[in-house]
Order: sequence, then structure tokens, then C-alpha cells
Amino acid sequence: MEKNYSEQPVLCNETAYIDDEIKLTKIWHWDNIVSVYEEEDAGFCRALLSGMYINGGGKSTFVSYDGKRLTDLTFDYMGDYENEMMMVGVGDYENGYINKDCQLTIPLKYEHAGDFCNGYAAVHDGNEWLFVDKQGNEIRLENKYEQLGNFSDGLARVSAFCVWREGLAYHSDYYDDAGIWGYVDKNGKEVISPQYIYAFDFQNDRAIVAKGKWTKNKKWDNECRQGAYWTEYELWGVIDKNGKEIIPCIYDEIKPFMNDDHSICEDYYQVHVGGWKNGKWAIADRNGNFVTEPIFNHYSYDYSNGLFTYENRNSLEDLPDGIYDLNENKILFEPQFDDVTFLDDGNILVEVSDEESGCKIEKIIDKTGKEIFKSDYTSIYTWKKPYIAIKEKDNYTIWDLIDENGNILESIEFKEKISYWDNDVNFETRTYKFSENEKFGLKNFNGEIIIPAKFKDISSCYENKNLYYFKTDDDLMGLMKADGTVVIQPKFENISLLKNHKIICNGNNGVEVFEYEKP
Repeated sequence: MEKNYSEQPVLCNETAYIDDEIKLTKIWHWDNIVSVYEEEDAGFCRALLSGMYINGGGKSTFVSYDGKRLTDLTFDYMGDYENEMMMVGVGDYENGYINKDCQLTIPLKYEHAGDFCNGYAAVHDGNEWLFVDKQGNEIRLENKYEQLGNFSDGLARVSAFCVWREGLAYHSDYYDDAGIWGYVDKNGKEVISPQYIYAFDFQNDRAIVAKGKWTKNKKWDNECRQGAYWTEYELWGVIDKNGKEIIPCIYDEIKPFMNDDHSICEDYYQVHVGGWKNGKWAIADRNGNFVTEPIFNHYSYDYSNGLFTYENRNSLEDLPDGIYDLNENKILFEPQFDDVTFLDDGNILVEVSDEESGCKIEKIIDKTGKEIFKSDYTSIYTWKKPYIAIKEKDNYTIWDLIDENGNILESIEFKEKISYWDNDVNFETRTYKFSENEKFGLKNFNGEIIIPAKFKDISSCYENKNLYYFKTDDDLMGLMKADGTVVIQPKFENISLLKNHKIICNGNNGVEVFEYEKP
């Protein structure tokens, strides 16, 4: 039976907990709704009024951090918040968009609507696909198409054939990119006619495409799928905005590298040459000039300042990584590393087998292979400074807090095995999680029990290391300090600390929101 939820949040200003270290104030609650989730990039929250989850047959709306409902409308569907716009829908075929102020700036009138990307969204009005801008202006297309991509670099992909309706015969990493693709400009004019079986967005005046022909053939059938499409051949290349082949469509496959920030590298392409049975990968520049010979069996998408990892393998088995330097166009390290991470300062974190100990260790090296500091650490966690470095011995674990040059800032020896992820070690409160009889508690760095092992789970809060989530046997969550003092009682299904010092608590009877500060 659906709960009779309140139409509006209730504002309040009630001190929920206070001591010398923290003050919690309950600032609003919303009775009998399901949950509230932060939409961080938008600066407001989604409120699920009824149903199991967002877009799950219930009703949703929007609420501010301080408890003001931002629209009287309720929605059945919500898309992603992109370009200060979000798709919202009611029923099966009424979709529109709200802006950053939660105003319905594009009416609920489209049968289908995609998320905004680069200022435009693809919509279907019941007759044809078209684009809309953030002001709701419609861009009618010169021809009708079955699929639209996103605008990128001034052009958008359009497909005259929707392959995914009947599916691909085999698994494809490019399932969503299969079709018969061409490109249109921002006036809806077709500038490159549909002709490519795979095509990707333009980046810096270049786009990766593949020629071929979709067919149905019984030889493609398998026990999981019959009557699906596949292609006898794929001929990959790179085109410019006029459709001219910068890299001719003759290769087995072409892929981009990904930069450290997950953006696409615009300087080089990975190009497979010579067929899949006996061929190899090479590297080409953005104009198709090969900067390496085809010498690689496999390498990763990761790319950092001209460096990438590769493996000499012809199967799915894991083999050591080597490192290639495109700046100097040479193999920097032959395959020898069990794992490689490129660091922001230009150094490299590698995992190797240590002959002396017979164990795997991690060390940081420069591009010449010189160790930045002598390491016998099992693990070095470099995602923030100072680093956490761990030595695992037979019956104990040593944790060092080190700077990027390996200087030890603090060292702690635990008389037991303490793993980084499972034990939730917290240097700020000098505590760590331990287990006993399948329950969890907290110890300090001296091994003394602060909180007995009586909870189903305990985890430190990333936003405030002095606070801990805890969960009881009946799966209810609460919040406590590192000394075990409970500041929010365990009566919620989910608790989230936000960066703006708000705490959202979702429970069976509704939602409560707190604000925390030093008194």
C-alpha cells in the first residue's frame, strides 16, 4: 500500500546533539516520502515521493538543501543533469526539460527525449527526431533519421538505420555506436551522408569511423541470439568535417587513447594492422602518420604525458606490463611490471616481484627506472598526499605515512594483519575497524578497543573523518563519533554526509535533514 506522503517539507530548527566538538541541528523533515538524493552538480536534490526508486513507477520532485520544494510538479522520469538542464517526464510520452532553477523551460510534449550535451538534446515529437537547444528552439533536420547522437565540435551523428532494434549477433564494445551513420550541422543540414557502420563524435576536427555492411546470416546465429545483424568486415579510418579520409578506411580497428582526466587524447590513435589472426597494433598521429611500427599485441587505453602500457600477449592471460614512450618513440621498459600507475608528478608507481622477499612490492620510479626511494612496501596508496605505505609481514603490518620522496612522517606497527580497504584505517582519529565473530568495532592505533565489535558494519565518513556510519543487525544506520558516542540514532535505511555540512537521512517514515558544525 502506497504511503500518503506530505506535499511539502516541514522546516524546523531543533538541536539534535551538541557537545564541545560538534553540534547537529535538524533543519527539516519530509514525512512519508521515500528518499532524497543530492544532485551535486545542480545544487539541489531529487526527492522520491513514492515508488521504489527514481524512474521506477513512482513520483519525484525537487527540493533545495534548506528544505524548500522547488516546483509543485511531480514527475515519473528524470534524466541526468547536463549543461544546466535535466530531462523530466510524465506518463509514457510526455517529456520536457527543467533548468537549473527547476523551472519547466521546455514543455512536456515529446515522445522521447535525451539528455543535453554541448547545449543540445535529441527529441522525438511522434513523427521524427530533431534537436532542441536550451531555450526550447527546435532544429528540424533536412532528412529523417532513426537515431541521433550528440553535438560535438559543431556536428552531430545521425543514423539512417537502427541496428540495436534487432541487436548484434556478437558482443560488441560499440553496440550503441552501430548503425549507418552520417553527420549534420547545427542547422540540421546533412554534411556527411549516412555510410559508416560505426562512427564516433568529432574531436578537434577529426572523427573515427568504420565502413562495412550489416547483414543477417544464419552463420551469425547462436543459442543466445538468432536473426541479428553482423558484418563480414570492418574497415576503420578517420575523417575530417568534409568527409575526407585523413586516415584511410583500410584498418582492422582504430581507437583513441584516454588522458589522465578521462578526456580523449587528440594527438595519437591506436591502429590495428594485418588482420586479427596475425596482425598487431601500431600508433599513428592525428594525420595518419605511423609513429611506431605495428609491434604491440595489446595495450591499455591509459595514456599520460606520452607514456602508455602494453603487453606481449596473444590470449586473455595476464602478462607483465611494459611502458612505451611516444615522446622519444622508444620502449621505455620491456614488459616486467605486474601493475603500472602513472603519477601526476611524472613518476610511475609499479608493482614487481621482489627476489629477496619472494613477495610482490610496489615502488615509485622515474622514467630512467631509478627508484625515487628504496621501497619494501607491499602497497603504496598515492591517491592523496601524504601517501600511505604498507608492509605486510608474517603476523603484523607496518603502516607508514610518507611524503612523495619516501620520508616517513609517521609509522605505526599493528600486531595483526590490517588491510587498507577492509579495515578502514583513519589517521585523523587514529582508529581502524576490526572484526570479531562477524561483527565490527573500532580500535585505536595502540590496539585498544574503543568500540566493541557489536555492529553489522562501521565505516568512516569521507566528508568528516571524525564521524562514523554504523549499521545494526536490522540494517538500520546511525551516526557516531570515533569514541562511540551516538549523535544520530540508528533508525534510517541510508545516511549521506554532504560537502556542504548537510546530512540526509532516509528512513521508513520519511526523510530528516541535519546540519553539522562546531558549537
